[in-house]
Amino acid sequence: MVADIFNEIDEELRRDKAQIWWKQYGKYVLAVCVVLVLGAGAYTWYQDQQKSEMRALADQYSAAQQTARTGNDADALKAFEDLAAKAGEKGIGLVARFQAAGLHIEAGDHAAAATAFEAIANDSAVEKLYRDLADVMAIMHSGIAGGESNDLLARIEPLAADGEPWRYTARMVGASLALTSGDTALAQDYLTKVADDDGAPTSARGQAAEILQAIKS
Repeated sequence: MVADIFNEIDEELRRDKAQIWWKQYGKYVLAVCVVLVLGAGAYTWYQDQQKSEMRALADQYSAAQQTARTGNDADALKAFEDLAAKAGEKGIGLVARFQAAGLHIEAGDHAAAATAFEAIANDSAVEKLYRDLADVMAIMHSGIAGGESNDLLARIEPLAADGEPWRYTARMVGASLALTSGDTALAQDYLTKVADDDGAPTSARGQAAEILQAIKS
């Protein structure tokens, strides 16, 4: 009975729920990226928008978004990748890279998504805040794609530490990886830290509490 529960939880967290999570919350992850990237130098960025180059990039981004909305994922992916290559280190290029990774998730290609996030996480030109977010997402989707759980657990640990900006997502990822590796105690520790934290998002607290209850029943 307990083993069946573990298998059910693991399957939900590692596959179906990852795609559901991205569909529900991916837009907010991207929105955070947009706000942070623009907020870091909003005045300069908006000044630059007046220049023809920035207007062209903004138009290209809007076109890529429109293509994605039509459901033509292959063309949308190429459009975002082309924009990222063209924009380089500009903020809109970083957002395009996250968008491209998100399209891989929606297509169910978690290995490709992990690779895309890894590229962001390993890019020294990207600010640490965004590299850390990309690292959390890379670890999540590497796990879903069948990556070695113990290796991924070692990577997620520092990102789940107190004070880290993406700790709540990292702790949920850590719980999933711990369940996969059979370390129920570690999974419970991660889940408890989310469920009992008043500062955690309500949805994350609820999900963590639900999984904890399933483990203990």
